[in-house]
Amino acid sequence: MLSVVWDNSSDVIGISVRGVSGDVTTMLSPTYMKMYSVDSNDADRGTALAFDLDARCFKLGSGADVVPINIYDLHFKDLIPGGKHFKSSKSQSLGEEETISIAKLVVRSWKSNEPKSLLMHDLVRTRGTPEVNIRCEANITRMEKNSLVIVMRDISERFKRFEAEKKVISETTARLKDAAANRFTRHEVKNGLLAAIGLCDSLNESILKKKPFQIESEDAEETKSTIRIEPEDAEETTSTIGCKNDIQDEGKSQVTNYLFELNKTLHEILDTILAEAMARDVVHEVYEPKLERVDVPGLLADIMNHNSSKASFRRFPITTSPSPLPNYALDPQLLKYIHRNAISNACKYGKKGGIVSTNVKYEAGRGMLKMEVVNQPGKHHLEILKLGKLAQELVLSPRQRLEVHCTEDSNNQVSASHSSGDGAWIMHKCAKTLRGTCGIKFEIDKTTFSFDCPVKLFNENLANTNIKYEDFKLPKNLQAVAIDDSNIQRKLLSRFFMFAGVPVDNIHVLGATAKEINEFCDWSITFVDEHPDDYILMIVDENLDVQEEQVGTNQSTVSGSGSVAEIRKRLLVNQERKILALIRSANDSSSDVAIYNSRAHGYLAKNPVKKDHVLETLAPLWLKRFPKFEISKSQSSTGDNRRTAVDELIVTMDDLMVVHHLGKATCSEGRPTDHVK
Repeated sequence: MLSVVWDNSSDVIGISVRGVSGDVTTMLSPTYMKMYSVDSNDADRGTALAFDLDARCFKLGSGADVVPINIYDLHFKDLIPGGKHFKSSKSQSLGEEETISIAKLVVRSWKSNEPKSLLMHDLVRTRGTPEVNIRCEANITRMEKNSLVIVMRDISERFKRFEAEKKVISETTARLKDAAANRFTRHEVKNGLLAAIGLCDSLNESILKKKPFQIESEDAEETKSTIRIEPEDAEETTSTIGCKNDIQDEGKSQVTNYLFELNKTLHEILDTILAEAMARDVVHEVYEPKLERVDVPGLLADIMNHNSSKASFRRFPITTSPSPLPNYALDPQLLKYIHRNAISNACKYGKKGGIVSTNVKYEAGRGMLKMEVVNQPGKHHLEILKLGKLAQELVLSPRQRLEVHCTEDSNNQVSASHSSGDGAWIMHKCAKTLRGTCGIKFEIDKTTFSFDCPVKLFNENLANTNIKYEDFKLPKNLQAVAIDDSNIQRKLLSRFFMFAGVPVDNIHVLGATAKEINEFCDWSITFVDEHPDDYILMIVDENLDVQEEQVGTNQSTVSGSGSVAEIRKRLLVNQERKILALIRSANDSSSDVAIYNSRAHGYLAKNPVKKDHVLETLAPLWLKRFPKFEISKSQSSTGDNRRTAVDELIVTMDDLMVVHHLGKATCSEGRPTDHVK
């Protein structure tokens, strides 16, 4: 029975005995050959292994090599070692490194003073290419003072599974951290920046629409009857008034310039943080493209600052075919990220100060948009050409960089991070997100980065009917309802509705008090009952913070999408058919948007409110909800009853303080002030 166990055990059994001289003889069961044979069928099951270790081996340090004195091949039934005897250097069973790794395990086993112990040990297998470390688990049992039994088990597969699980946990944790960072970035930082941008726009409009110094008609009559101005005095008075007007115009111009620079800076910061948040989602393959109307040449020109820099216009020319290009339904953030990184790499590794051209071509037959960024050869261009196709593979691989670029950055004392080399790889991921491809080609006289993806004309539903989005008008019998807990956002929503052509009397914006938020569902049901013949456009903020005055600092959050789901559930079918309910939120991850779409009729991104973009944003959402809606210019609401944006959106001192506290709100780890909600 013992012979059967010895020959057929799945684990390697080792019996080690110490002699009077201190030398140790160890015998391993035939199963040991399974670990060292590339093909387990080639292992000789009948042959065991025995070897002797000199007593001095047990006095060596832990890092020293342990070389057996003698090694034997024998069978268990042989009571006397009558097998083949050979030196370790000439061993046919195991190589020298393999023998030393087993001998080290035996030495470690004898140094353990416990009756039973468990050791983790790596055996070396040199057969095959490359060399492999076999992770083993060894159970040591002392039988007597001078004998012990070693049972070895190969746990390589178990260890690989453990490493894979550890990697999955690490990646999952990183993804959760990125998701939390993205949520904070989108909800808190983005909200603050959008509020500040809205204030800048309102201030600028207020200044531009401010009336110059003049005398009203009634005051003029009174002045004419009570004050008599002589000719000389009249000339002096006219000169004084003109001087004051010049000073006012100059001051207005300076303020306008400051507001322009502030607005530009805020937009650049917003683009940067949105690009970083998008890149995290793209890497984790959870980003869903947000299709918008994109003027490709205009978008790329903004990236290169063509409008403000003639030098940039000359160094970074943009050509299109055909010219001009039509507007496409694209994700501007993805396109900007790809182009910005392509230009950055061209400037960094191409010819210093050289021309970097961008060529955009639209192939109408295939419905493909192709973009090429071409730069002149740089300092190490010849070395890159020697790599051939390997250069492109390295550039587009994660955490890989060309060696010449690493050396150059090291010489320039550029610090490397964990993401060094990921730029081109993330560009490749962005292209994949748009269902496109990208590549790079190194030629003798230039380097060309190429990107192509399928595109459709913006708002193809309207394009197929030969109607422009400018012709889209909301119906006259429309009631606009919105709710937001932020004072600034409520003003921006009123502005949004006015830009959409909704009369002021039909605009209803709630959320100023906790009561309005808590009772929004009941109010909405009553409102729908009171307007049976009207369409209702409802825009609801997702995160409605309720500050109870009686409770003090305690705060709760009401889900806007949850409220909309309850409203739709309580309405009659005929009532619900005439409602378009949209969830407005800065959180635009694919999981969040899926929740919004399941509870409401659509999702409205929280972006800066621009008059020219309001109808083009609403048109596809409206036509999707009401596909049989007839578009006619006659449906346009008259503008007689509309207030101006200045009348509706009055900028107060509290609003201006938002800009002052914006830096604190965006940089602090806590929650920003409620004004920038």
